[in-house]
Amino acid sequence: MLETIYNHLNSINDNLDNNIYLQALNSAKSGIIITDNKQPDNPIIYCNKSFEEITGYTHNEIIGHNCRFLQAQDRTQPEREMIKDAVKKGKECQLEIRNYRKNGTLFWNELIISPVKNKKGEVTHFIGVQNDITYRKKAENELREEKASAEKKILERTKELHDNEAFLSSIIQTVRESLLVLDSSYRVLSANTHFLNSFKVTPEDTVDKILFELGNHQWDIEPLKELLTKILPTNNPVIDFEVDHDFPYIGRKIMLVNAYRVEFEGQYKDRILIAIEDITEKKEIDR
Repeated sequence: MLETIYNHLNSINDNLDNNIYLQALNSAKSGIIITDNKQPDNPIIYCNKSFEEITGYTHNEIIGHNCRFLQAQDRTQPEREMIKDAVKKGKECQLEIRNYRKNGTLFWNELIISPVKNKKGEVTHFIGVQNDITYRKKAENELREEKASAEKKILERTKELHDNEAFLSSIIQTVRESLLVLDSSYRVLSANTHFLNSFKVTPEDTVDKILFELGNHQWDIEPLKELLTKILPTNNPVIDFEVDHDFPYIGRKIMLVNAYRVEFEGQYKDRILIAIEDITEKKEIDR
């Protein structure tokens, strides 16, 4: 008699514990299911209220089915194989997979699957916890699209700047006047053929060198240096500045220097264009 009462009390306690567990599961925000790994095809034997709300299916429509029904016809997802492998090996896995509600709308499911083992170490059940992360995925996708759009604009702008530089370079090479292009540090970026021929120098002697250090420092002329370093940065051009100098290889010459700041953007910002005209003969005629 006492044994019967004791067993009955234990049964009541077990039921109370089960009710507490069920209430806890049903109050969870995440969708939770339990599957029976001992039955064929691992069917769902329990789902909480949140799972019903997320999927749109009722309790009776869920119980007895394998959870793969949530992928509908979207069955080529690699995550399906990951789930299959985890169940086969009885291990935990976490992934993000496309699922579909009863009304056919897609939602992104952050899924965590955990095995439940008995005392013999056999996997008897699986617990699946899912969270609807559709809004997060949408935000991530929008961010990726914005990034891709920004990168595309940068590439287009970079190409435009390259084209501008190439266009400027082509002009420089065709002009029958000595032309130099400097960066903001007064380093020579390019010298046209007329300059190289006129001063009998090579590109190696000129390009990537500071203007004021070229040759025997023939361009290190204080008034010119002051004009280029102090006036030019204020966007005021240098107009018809005369340079009277004894140049290597070509002797004494009088040169007329004009300098302009060319305003590009990005990596071509602050280019300086210098035009040099030999007016030696003109000066001699004027005299």
